[in-house]
Amino acid sequence: MRLCKNIKAIIWIIMMITAVTRVTAQGSLTDLKKKQEQLSREISESTKLLKSTERRRRNTVNQIYILNRQIRNRTKLIRGYEQEIDLIGKKIAASRERVDSINRRTEMLKKEYGWIVQKYYELYKENGGVMAYLFASENLNQAYKRLRYYQQFLNYGKKLYQELEKNKKELEDQIKILERERAERENILNKLKKEQNNLLIEKRKKNLYVQNMQKKEKEIRKDINSKKRIARKLSDEMKRVLAEEKKKGKGTLSLTPEEKIIAGNFSKNRGKLPWPTERGVIIDDFGQHQHPVLKNVTVRNDGIDIMTEKGAKARAVFEGEVRKIIAIPGANETVIIKHGNYYTVYQNVYKVSVKAGQHVKIKQPLGTIFTDNKTGETVLHFEIWQGLKKMDPELWLARKK
Repeated sequence: MRLCKNIKAIIWIIMMITAVTRVTAQGSLTDLKKKQEQLSREISESTKLLKSTERRRRNTVNQIYILNRQIRNRTKLIRGYEQEIDLIGKKIAASRERVDSINRRTEMLKKEYGWIVQKYYELYKENGGVMAYLFASENLNQAYKRLRYYQQFLNYGKKLYQELEKNKKELEDQIKILERERAERENILNKLKKEQNNLLIEKRKKNLYVQNMQKKEKEIRKDINSKKRIARKLSDEMKRVLAEEKKKGKGTLSLTPEEKIIAGNFSKNRGKLPWPTERGVIIDDFGQHQHPVLKNVTVRNDGIDIMTEKGAKARAVFEGEVRKIIAIPGANETVIIKHGNYYTVYQNVYKVSVKAGQHVKIKQPLGTIFTDNKTGETVLHFEIWQGLKKMDPELWLARKK
């Protein structure tokens, strides 16, 4: 019996380890699926935008930016599916171990139950039945002990039988779980193959676009120089705005008590700010990076570029005061909003619906984002400044749900 108890203890430990593995795997799978859903939504949105611009049969640098972003997201999605398959594999292994554990315990219980049945049979055969066994007692005390032994014998046999039935049900349930996990893995494998095929198509398309755009090197270099000029103009305007703020504060960027609260709240919302467009995808990242078409040419973005649909509105990402509205040739109008010592910049807007000095609320429309008549592209340039320091806006915006 002691050996039997030790076996039960070992099986219980195995069950606990398996349960912990299953819970951990399930948590990781939930996180993975959330990321996959987010990536799938962005891929779907960028595909839609790409198709809308392709109707004009004109290749542009922004289309290559979209494809680069899409390829990057698709690669992440594929990696996520590979991780999911690996985690499901671990779940399947854990489920198999659980099935084996139940089978081992069942075999052990069957042996014990067989022993009980055998002893019960011997009791009847050798002693002429239970009543004869009791009446054969030498005294009342012995008869009482024999009765207690018989009752314990029956109760233990009943307990073993119930546990066997429980094991049978548990085994059936676990096999169903195992079959579901196998089907889930097969489904993810099919998705993985599909995404890998889509990735190859997108890479081929990107290479074709790059080849076509390389024939327009002069046009591209002109566009790069234009963007540099616009960025310098905006940077100069921001310096003027901050110089004016210093002048007000007699040489320092002092904030009113209300502005301190707004700045503090803005800072606390890093990674939680709503997007400056209701829909859209980031096509050009913050910072310095290799130009997608021209070799050995690096470009710098002081913010991010978001492509959206025609007629989309630019909207404030946080409450604040419209500090300035400026017109820059080639970039339409730019709205600068002050949030304490933080500033958000919305460029390539027309039909501006706010005025300088006006207090705006979160998600309040600022104007319509301009759509290029030649390319059909609607792109908002968005920046975040803390004083003279340029921040990466993508780190401040909430992940799309």
